[in-house]
Amino acid sequence: MSDIEEGIIILDEVSMMRRRIGSLLQGINLQIYEAAYDVELFNILADENANIRLILMDLGFDVNKGFETLGKIKEKRPEIPIFVVTTHNKRPDFIRAMAEGATDYILKPFDDAFLREKILSVLKTKYSVASENISISFNIHNYLNAELKKAKKGKYEITVLMCTLFESGSELHNMIENKYLEAVGRFYKNNKINLWETDVFEQYGSQTFLGVFPYCTAANVDLLHKKIMDYYEEVVKEDKSLSLLNIAMATITYPAEDMEVKELLLTLGMRMNRVVEEMKKEENKTPYEEIKK
Repeated sequence: MSDIEEGIIILDEVSMMRRRIGSLLQGINLQIYEAAYDVELFNILADENANIRLILMDLGFDVNKGFETLGKIKEKRPEIPIFVVTTHNKRPDFIRAMAEGATDYILKPFDDAFLREKILSVLKTKYSVASENISISFNIHNYLNAELKKAKKGKYEITVLMCTLFESGSELHNMIENKYLEAVGRFYKNNKINLWETDVFEQYGSQTFLGVFPYCTAANVDLLHKKIMDYYEEVVKEDKSLSLLNIAMATITYPAEDMEVKELLLTLGMRMNRVVEEMKKEENKTPYEEIKK
């Protein structure tokens, strides 16, 4: 298989979008496979001569069918990273995609250079020399699964945290607009949170972050929240554009809450959405409601 030319699959019902994404990789020795429907995609995956390194897929008009396709791909080929590239900008869709195993969730319309860099980050072993700014692709699913197993074997607690940045005044479940993506990227790249050596805090999608904190007990969750809030306030002082965004967090501590990775991520996402909802309610209160409270 190593001698076979590497390739990527672009699954999108719109031919113009498939061609556009494919054109971003001109000049790179990659085989670009296009698929308009999931049947075509699975036929490509079944081809022994197709050494697929990455799949970029739109959820399509029928979002539930899109998620079914995503789940089937991960069942058949769990080792292949999947980027969801879509117009569906609702936070619950992002959470579900993450729980199903998507490596990244990118909103349309996207910046060509941004998507190209994302793609090259996954193909880093061979093509990362094309850009000095490409970050390492991190498989949070595999990492989290391994950490939960270690915690179970070592009989210690581990806390998983999800936080999101969201725009004040936007619809409840909408993801932030692309104009804020650069600021969110700076929030992550300038990461100065004072964490322990065993901790991981990674960006997942355009506006969400996932933290894995071995040995962090339920009693220490408040301290963890404070560290992240202190860091957020520090970054806002340096980057005023972030002051237009709010931050919401939710946690799960294992083994008090014993779940498989998929269930854990779905539960964490629902909790985070409830936090956002409560913050929105507070934001929209009238003076009378504030007094009555």
